[in-house]
Amino acid sequence: MTGRLAQFTAPTATPPPGWKPNWNLAPGQPLLILRKGEQGSECVQVLWRLTPGWLKDLSRAPFSVQAETLHDKPMYRQPLVERRCLIPVDGFYLWQQQGQRKQPWYLRRREGGLLLAGLWERYALDDGTLWDSCALITAPAKGLAARLAERMPVSLNSAEQAIWLASATAPGALQPLLLNATSRVQLMHPVSPSMSSTATRGAHCCTPTGHLIQEAPAS
Repeated sequence: MTGRLAQFTAPTATPPPGWKPNWNLAPGQPLLILRKGEQGSECVQVLWRLTPGWLKDLSRAPFSVQAETLHDKPMYRQPLVERRCLIPVDGFYLWQQQGQRKQPWYLRRREGGLLLAGLWERYALDDGTLWDSCALITAPAKGLAARLAERMPVSLNSAEQAIWLASATAPGALQPLLLNATSRVQLMHPVSPSMSSTATRGAHCCTPTGHLIQEAPAS
């Protein structure tokens, strides 16, 4: 399961006030998303745990959603239709089971970042403050990610991004879009197990500790 992201490159020239680069971003922390707003596309900072307005126990707020169950659970049905977003990241981490220990790996593109499919929600606090949040969407692992784990975040290409965010996209077309999306990951390498701790911060979280593995070129 992807429980850590790297988001150290802002997707816009002027990121929201207060945003800081994070090389070891964990659920429950703030992150940037891209979504449709009243004035067009907007970049905002939200909480990485999906918190709908009716949720009273915030400890049950999910940070990821399986693409296969989006239509089955009431929590996700309305956000799927009305509140879809993209999560811009430089890369993400997966853990590979190696005997009694788990080795973290960092996965990314050769150049540029990834845009992950997500859902966002809005929660009203007692003082009337509105708190926006999100969850990323996962699918069965493909490509390089399949060597490490059973699931991975859904990354979308430019055409898929447009379909995902478009209000006119039929709800029935969304799940096939997610499940059929090809992995955009092109490189991966092992990193220090110390980054498994959320207290570990800084660019060294992404530093390779072993050989770089590249996706085989298409024939």
